[in-house]
Amino acid sequence: MGNSIKSNTTFWTEISEYRIHVPYYQRDYAQGRIDGGRIDNIRKVFVEELYRAINVTDKGKEKRTCHLGLVFGSYDDAKTTFIAVDGQQRLTTVFLFYWYVAWREGKLSDFKVLSTNFSWSTRSYSSQFVDLLFKINPANNVIEAIKSSSDYFSIWENDPTVKGMLTMLEEIESHYPINESNLCHNLFSNNCNIRYDILKLEKGSDTKTYLKMNSRGRSLTTFELFKSKFIDYYKPSFAKQFDEEWLTFMLEMSRDKTGDFVEPDISYMNLINEYTYLMLKSNDIGNSKRYEDFIAAKVKDNDNLMDIPFISFERYKKAFDGNLERFEKFFNWIIANYATIDRIDAELRFSGSKFFLKEIIKSNNPNYSDRTKLYSIFKYSQLINYANVEEKLFKKWNRVFRNLVENTDIDSSNFGNICKAIDRINTKDIYSYLISDSDKLTYFDNGQVKEEKAKAEHIDNKLWEDVIITAEKFAFFKGSIRFLYQDAEGKVKWDDFDTKLVNVRAFFNEKSQVQRSTLERYINYLNDDDILYLGIKYRFSNKPSIWKSILLDQKLRKATHTFLMNQTGVINNSELKQQLLLVLNNISEDVWILQDWKTNKNVLTNYAVRRDNPNNGYVYPIGTQRHKIIRLLRDNGINVEIPDNSRGDEFYTNGLSSVDCYRGLYATIYYNNCPIRYEGDDKLFLMEKNNPDEYLRDDSTGEKLCCSITSNSDIETIINQMCDLINKANDVNQ
Repeated sequence: MGNSIKSNTTFWTEISEYRIHVPYYQRDYAQGRIDGGRIDNIRKVFVEELYRAINVTDKGKEKRTCHLGLVFGSYDDAKTTFIAVDGQQRLTTVFLFYWYVAWREGKLSDFKVLSTNFSWSTRSYSSQFVDLLFKINPANNVIEAIKSSSDYFSIWENDPTVKGMLTMLEEIESHYPINESNLCHNLFSNNCNIRYDILKLEKGSDTKTYLKMNSRGRSLTTFELFKSKFIDYYKPSFAKQFDEEWLTFMLEMSRDKTGDFVEPDISYMNLINEYTYLMLKSNDIGNSKRYEDFIAAKVKDNDNLMDIPFISFERYKKAFDGNLERFEKFFNWIIANYATIDRIDAELRFSGSKFFLKEIIKSNNPNYSDRTKLYSIFKYSQLINYANVEEKLFKKWNRVFRNLVENTDIDSSNFGNICKAIDRINTKDIYSYLISDSDKLTYFDNGQVKEEKAKAEHIDNKLWEDVIITAEKFAFFKGSIRFLYQDAEGKVKWDDFDTKLVNVRAFFNEKSQVQRSTLERYINYLNDDDILYLGIKYRFSNKPSIWKSILLDQKLRKATHTFLMNQTGVINNSELKQQLLLVLNNISEDVWILQDWKTNKNVLTNYAVRRDNPNNGYVYPIGTQRHKIIRLLRDNGINVEIPDNSRGDEFYTNGLSSVDCYRGLYATIYYNNCPIRYEGDDKLFLMEKNNPDEYLRDDSTGEKLCCSITSNSDIETIINQMCDLINKANDVNQ
């Protein structure tokens, strides 16, 4: 016999006809756990929905179906017992709900089938507790009634299932409408509005199915509650899409690394939460963070569906009310065009980038760049009235937003305004919009917006478009290439583009690796003011990410233009430049940094060069306060310990002579057997004697005990400060 589905049945119908059994291999009852967050919210909303299905206390409101979703299970050989493979959490909650209403209204004897046809076999305590429930008399306080019974044993509370059942019963009681006296009439009926579907598994497949699905900590409650409320609140026709067209897509998206289908609820809830966040955030005024919990509610571990957080359905309604058609059309459009969008995006993606739609649906932590791309195609789908993707126009759209997003810092503070800027676009031809209305693309990086406009104006044939796309994807440029078509004054000059592109390929390579000689060549085109500016802002880093900023820096555009044109000659040969090149020529590594660059022209007089691995070389100043204080302490016989990873190995002056130097996060001074940590350049912290890594704190305030020193402090002053620090510790901690 194959698997089959029984739709829209009720708990009363099933328990009247079959025994419902929770088998030994099921995990403990978790819906009664107290976690101060998600599970508490699920429990509260779930119980409210159950009561809403059988009774409405608010005048004018109607009862609403509470659909529990799909329950998996199989039947025993005699066809008398339903073995719950998945859904036991929901079935147990419904059982407790039925029991409590009947118990509260004194009608347990009328519904004896409850006591005979529902059972747990996970632990003996669970079964004993369920048996006890049918022995206690009605009362107004269910927990007191249970625990005051002579047949109740407190040791049962060590069982997580029993403990969870007690918590759930307390929740059920807290929502009971005290003015109602006959809820049983609506509850114990085949027409009850508490309903669910049953997937009847093929005989013998129950244990295997359970182990496969629950080895991942499977929990359907969050998504199924959302879906049932969504369908019930809006329209039943959504059920077909949720369970057929959309489910097929979500199943495909939820394949694991081995290619097997796994639970699609993660993909469903991730995309719905992201869509909800987009709708709420884009229509919000200002930079409010009030909607951040929708993206925080994404699954934190794709192997643990118990991590799907729950948000009240009332909060989702703000995004969906009045926008159902847009939601439905967009989901259908995404599913119909997913493969095309993926293919076009793959043609344009930068090296190391991932497909933003897959990140949104599958990743537990997509970034705001991915969200902006999603919102941009949401807008595109509206502009083409949800028709199939027009590949030529969409490729242009995708390329422009790839560049804008890549080169704009986007976070929650500016995301809403960026969405509003995208909303202002009124044509699917993004090039024409850039030419006429690029000033409306506010909150994106202004330099990048202007660049996209310049490129759109110049792309008058496919040949130029292909050349520009190739340049945009080269090395570390990632869409920003205005240094290739701007002259020394920052004006657009496409005539030099080809020459600069050839030289760029010579100076850098496809893998973004940069030789030290490239920066040395660049320095030759700098005047002294340029050198100081470059040193202060970029610390002469040879990292590709820094190189990109240097090439785009408008304050260096004259030097950059001359450099990229590979013109001969040197702007000047000042003493500052000679000192800089002298230090750099003594560093053998290909990757190096000048750190702590000073603004005066004698910056290279006292610099230390440290080499600690084949990939890094750093230049450190030794004229800092820390070096002076450490030498002062040691010269006066005070023990100062410096961690091994904080010791420099060489020091260069103009004459390139070698001297010891110090670096790192801290040094430890030992004075009167007390460890004192010297952090940065000016802070002394008293540490625990028995644990020099633990800060000593004021017992009354919890603050670290510390003092400050200056570069003018002499040894006597420093010693007095350390003594005061030790005495203060003795006073406050007596």
